[in-house]
Amino acid sequence: MAGQEKQWERELRAAGETPDAGLDIAHLALLLAACDRPGVSLDPYHAHLDELADAARKALDENAHPPCSVVAGILSGVISGRFRYLGDAETYDDPKNANLAHVIDRRKGLPVTLGILYLHVGAKLGLDLAGLNFPGHFVLRLRAGGEAVVIDPFNGGQPLSSAGLLSLLRGVEGPEARLTPDACAEVGPRDILLRLENNILSRAIRGGDFARAREVVTRMIWLAPHRAGLRFELGRLEVHAGHMGAAADAFETCKDLAADIGETRIAGMAEEALRRLRTRLN
Repeated sequence: MAGQEKQWERELRAAGETPDAGLDIAHLALLLAACDRPGVSLDPYHAHLDELADAARKALDENAHPPCSVVAGILSGVISGRFRYLGDAETYDDPKNANLAHVIDRRKGLPVTLGILYLHVGAKLGLDLAGLNFPGHFVLRLRAGGEAVVIDPFNGGQPLSSAGLLSLLRGVEGPEARLTPDACAEVGPRDILLRLENNILSRAIRGGDFARAREVVTRMIWLAPHRAGLRFELGRLEVHAGHMGAAADAFETCKDLAADIGETRIAGMAEEALRRLRTRLN
């Protein structure tokens, strides 16, 4: 079992050095899920992912050059219809909703976890399907035949108009919120996986489970070793655990990474954290 967990860690670390274009988002999401389910075999889950893609491929093959809306309908018809995947509105904060293996078992999850299923199918079928940087509620954009449609994986894959997106945004950010290009910008698989793990991280921190939070941040760093902000978060958690040497290492790495890419604000935060840490140690 320990060897299996080390293999998962090696794969996640390798993904951290792999360009976004080379990442298999569903496979990596399953590896992250397996970190919390020692001893689980991922073979049945990969077989199910293949089944989803095959069903969607057959449905698309029955339609010659379908318009964008029809492609979106086929995706939702297969994933949310035939296989009954829906958003878990009743127990939204259940940690299982952010674990792809549990989501496949239960057929319900968070917007981002369900979105990963859509993205997997889209990748296997060669569709132009991408996640968006939409705050608070993960959505997808599908392009086909010179058209585009935004779909909501949490609500049965239903299409969202601009008015629907604005309503969704205001439900998250308040009545004064406005749609911006940044909210509708496409994001790559690494950022989507980090968003998935951040759901687990934020719940752990809110619940005061800082040991759990440290585990999750460590996995996020495996996936994105050059993200300075993750090193800063790790440093804070190490301080909380009383691991002052590890905290100093995390803040130093954060400062160096931030300086390398010109993130002066984070570099300054790390420098200040180091100063306070040294004051405590003297």
